Amino acid sequence: MSAGPRRGRRTVAFVCDRCDRPVLASEEQWGEGVACAGCGSSYVLRRPAPDVPLLERCLRCGEDRLYTQKDFNRKVGLGVFVVAALLSVPTWGLSLLAATIIDFMLYHLIGDVTLCYGCSTQHRGFRRNPRHGPFDLHVAEAVDRQPKAV
Repeated sequence: MSAGPRRGRRTVAFVCDRCDRPVLASEEQWGEGVACAGCGSSYVLRRPAPDVPLLERCLRCGEDRLYTQKDFNRKVGLGVFVVAALLSVPTWGLSLLAATIIDFMLYHLIGDVTLCYGCSTQHRGFRRNPRHGPFDLHVAEAVDRQPKAV
């Protein structure tokens, strides 16, 4: 996915089942068909109940097993530490210390994204639901083994 939306705006992002292109839907598009820009496939996203302030279910597939993680590109994070490691000899390890401090600051500044175990849809801009913890491999395997509708 590309850069995230501005803070506070609720969006849903997922990958098209047909052409593997990213699909981004803003709150105004929920409840109606959202078309993939690549192949034109249409997806209907559920609207969360107005009386429920927290995200309970995936707006794309309805799965109730969700998890949260930091909304940061992992490749960029890994790149920062690769550069720091390469510079560690000429900087006597200070580049690794600087990368650690940057990582710590980003961890506390960057918000969370809620992801669905079933379809990997990303939900941004929602308040954090305390029921949704970090990724759990056991839950992911259990959801993956559930029979899928054809």
